Amino acid sequence: MACLAAGPAPGAVILGDSLAAGWPEPDLTAATGLPILNLGLPGDRVQTTRWRLAAMAAFALRPRLAVLMVGTNSFADGDAPGTIVAGLAALVAALRAAWAPQRIVLATVPWRESPPGRSEADRLALNAAIGGLARNEALLLLDGDAAFRPEPTHGLEADRLHLNARGYAALSAALASLLRTG
Repeated sequence: MACLAAGPAPGAVILGDSLAAGWPEPDLTAATGLPILNLGLPGDRVQTTRWRLAAMAAFALRPRLAVLMVGTNSFADGDAPGTIVAGLAALVAALRAAWAPQRIVLATVPWRESPPGRSEADRLALNAAIGGLARNEALLLLDGDAAFRPEPTHGLEADRLHLNARGYAALSAALASLLRTG
């Protein structure tokens, strides 16, 4: 996790799990056009990201943009889509209360090897629910599936979960496009 040190305030923050943490800063900065503070943490679940945000809310950050990329670990651990989306809604509310970003981007869970007990249909149902939350809360939706077409596995590391450089480049291009048009 990045250190919150004295200096110029970031124009954008990213919160989430290892997919957020691994997003190269130059790619994020190019996509957003803003100095970025990456607060992603490997292993984070929706509820731990909410807890960390609550712990950091005292920092007087006022980013213009916040990117939320969290949910793959909650999904893998068997949380129901409704539980994950309710947690994301609470995270969005906490983010608005703490730092009041002008724009919030909510990312879907990109294609990944299905964890035990979960299917591709489960992931797609989760992403549909995330899309509904984005519409209801007036958030920008970063669709990981659309970013990785036609072949999602080309953007993944050998573990078929984490993104490789090609995956982050595709996601960065999708984020830049979303911010231009959204």
